[in-house]
Amino acid sequence: MRKMTLRAYVDLLRLEDVLRKHAFYFKAAQSAVEIYLKLHDNPLTNESKEQEVNSENLLGKELKKMLSKQRRAQKKAKLEEERKHAERERGPKEELVPEKLKRVENPLEEAIKFLIPLKTLLADNINTHLLAFEIYFRKGKFLLMLQSVKRAFAINRNNPWLHECLIKFSRSVSNHSNLPEIVNKVLTQEMQKIFVNKDLESFNEEFLKHNATSLRHLLSGAKMMYFLDESRQEKAIAIATRLDENVKDKNVKTLTKVFEALIDGSFGICNTQYEEYRTACHKLFPFSPAFLPPTNEDDNSPASVNRTTINHDVMANEI
Repeated sequence: MRKMTLRAYVDLLRLEDVLRKHAFYFKAAQSAVEIYLKLHDNPLTNESKEQEVNSENLLGKELKKMLSKQRRAQKKAKLEEERKHAERERGPKEELVPEKLKRVENPLEEAIKFLIPLKTLLADNINTHLLAFEIYFRKGKFLLMLQSVKRAFAINRNNPWLHECLIKFSRSVSNHSNLPEIVNKVLTQEMQKIFVNKDLESFNEEFLKHNATSLRHLLSGAKMMYFLDESRQEKAIAIATRLDENVKDKNVKTLTKVFEALIDGSFGICNTQYEEYRTACHKLFPFSPAFLPPTNEDDNSPASVNRTTINHDVMANEI
């Protein structure tokens, strides 16, 4: 009996060692990192400050009512904080409060907490290194960025997300002329091995030509075309929104990513184009919530459409 108990305990320890290698954990960790990246890029506004600005337009009675409401909310928040402090002193774990989680002080540090086990246990997954690049890119860690793209390049040099990272990395290096000499030398030598002395425009054009039938690759190439030269917006959007018979991967998940790119600023302001594209996608997939026509004028805003597509993208990933 003791032998069986010990064996079960050892099996449990071994399971804990590799639990974070599970596909479900990776998907959850990747989602967490992406959320923190978005929180870093677009911090949530301070609602109290917005209320202070709006208070200038209120009448005396309305302003008094609003201030009273704020005082009650502050008192409630203070009592809640005291309760949590007392619980922490007694020993239980801190409660997960959504409002606190979405207003973290340093989203990139929180993202790294999810990245570390992925780099340890799932180093053979290219998305691990691309997530690492996105974090280090925002932190301005050039050698860690180089490490990330080199590891990803060794796994799959034709990955569309990697293509975006390479061009953003090269442009960022070019824009930082004040890097230490030794760092700049290492970066230059290593990037020459990848770009083979091609300029970024030629590198991107070759990528598009080589992947002319893959919508995922066309999207990444088109985004980088606009990134490198905003005057080519029209051509870039035309490439990304191709729906002809030569394009292979016209599934809901990929079309949704294109749709989101038209909304999130990857191609600048393109309200007309995203509505035209939504209509075309709706004809291909009439039952997909991502491409349903808006129910009223308010729902036609990019923000409203973005919420719909993001929700659907989560559903598509689950499928």
